[in-house]
Amino acid sequence: MTIATSRTLLVPYTEQLQHDFIKLNCCPINRAEMNGPYSVASAKRIFQQILQDNVGFCRANIHNQTREYLGHVFVSSEKGRHELGFILDKKYWNQGFASEVLKPFFSFVCFEERLTNVIATVNVGHNPSIKLLEKIGFAFKETKQDQFGPYYEYRYTRYCDAIFYEAAAQTA
Repeated sequence: MTIATSRTLLVPYTEQLQHDFIKLNCCPINRAEMNGPYSVASAKRIFQQILQDNVGFCRANIHNQTREYLGHVFVSSEKGRHELGFILDKKYWNQGFASEVLKPFFSFVCFEERLTNVIATVNVGHNPSIKLLEKIGFAFKETKQDQFGPYYEYRYTRYCDAIFYEAAAQTA
């Protein structure tokens, strides 16, 4: 299913989007706040998993007028743990695209998958992502550390019901 916002389309992935996905995820600037860039081989492997529906719920973010690939949004699911993630090409930062797509995307996924508990992680000091997570209802849970450095874990624990999803869909 495609999700439309005022400036974007969130569409299921197809083979035609592989090059864009790899380019987005192999760029060190784009992935600076996401533990660094992927190698081409690892980006290809992840893309193939997306096509096979093995990594959760993902959508490509496409500009609805130019049809340019803007980025990637997803909720991954592993062992009963659900995590929201998003990445935009640096060319589209600070233009409101992430805010525009995350609320309807996240509401839709919560509704479709009946999710009641979702986490998101963000590097300490990455204020744009922190503000965005708080805006869509995530709350700070704790500070953690891994091999890439300190990060915050945010958690969404409210139930996304049909009324909220329908309201989000109507405003998109």
